[in-house]
Amino acid sequence: MSSREAPLWWDREVDRAGRPIRPDVRAAAHAIWGSAYRHAQSLISDCSQAADLMETTVTQVSRYLDRGEVEVFSREIGGLLMLSFQRALHRRAAKLKRLETLGGSAELSNHAVDQKWAHQVHARLQLEQIVRLLCDRSRTILALRYAGHTWKETAQLLGESVPALRSAFWRDVTRVKGELNNLRCAQPGGQPQLQQNAATCGTR
Repeated sequence: MSSREAPLWWDREVDRAGRPIRPDVRAAAHAIWGSAYRHAQSLISDCSQAADLMETTVTQVSRYLDRGEVEVFSREIGGLLMLSFQRALHRRAAKLKRLETLGGSAELSNHAVDQKWAHQVHARLQLEQIVRLLCDRSRTILALRYAGHTWKETAQLLGESVPALRSAFWRDVTRVKGELNNLRCAQPGGQPQLQQNAATCGTR
C-alpha cells in the first residue's frame, strides 16, 4: 500500500493539555507517515491504531524537544520520530499478542469488559480517597499536574524548587497511604483521626 492510500492521522496544533505541538515535529510526521503505516501493517492487523499511535508519538516527541529547549527546525528529527513510533508500535503489538493467547474475542468479551470496569472503579475510588486526605498544598500540586503543567511549571507557580516540591508531595502521598493501610488493620473508629491529619498537615 502506498503512503497515499494510508488513512489520515489527526494533525493537531495543540495537545490534549492545550500545549502547542511543534511544527517541525508535525512536518516530520507527515514525511514518515507512509513508511510508518506500512510498518504497522506488518505487525498488527488493525492498522487503524497506527494513526492513534502517530498522534501520541508526535505529542511526546514535541514535549521532549521542548523540554530540551531544542530550537524549532534546527535539526532533522524524522529518525527520532520514527524510532519513537516503532517503539510504541511494538509495545502495542506485544500487548495484542498477549491478549490473543488468552482466547478468542468471544471468550474475552464479557470477562475483559467486566475486569476492566471493576479495576477502573476500584482505582477511581482509591484515588478519590487519597486525594481527600492530602493536605491543601498537595491537592493544589495534583490539580496543576493533572491540568498538564510540568513539575518545573508547577514549582514556578508555587514559588518553590522542583526537588523540594516533589519531595513534599510524595512525602504527603506516602503519609496518606500509610494512614489508609493502618485504617484497614484498625477498628472502625479510625476515620476521624485521618480527617484531622488531612486538615492539619498543611501547617506542619
